[in-house]
Amino acid sequence: MEKHSFKITISGTKQEAGQKAEALATLAAYLDAATLKKLAEVVKSDPGKVALAKKFLGV
Repeated sequence: MEKHSFKITISGTKQEAGQKAEALATLAAYLDAATLKKLAEVVKSDPGKVALAKKFLGV
């Protein structure tokens, strides 16, 4: 599979933005594009599911 680099802007402190970038890279490595798109849709449109996921993850 080909690898691509992108320049993106992530809000937060430098440390927090770095952690977010690492987490996003991990998700991209393990999930296919369709799954990531659906996850993004749920995060944008269903705060109840996001709250449930956070509770399950302990955050």
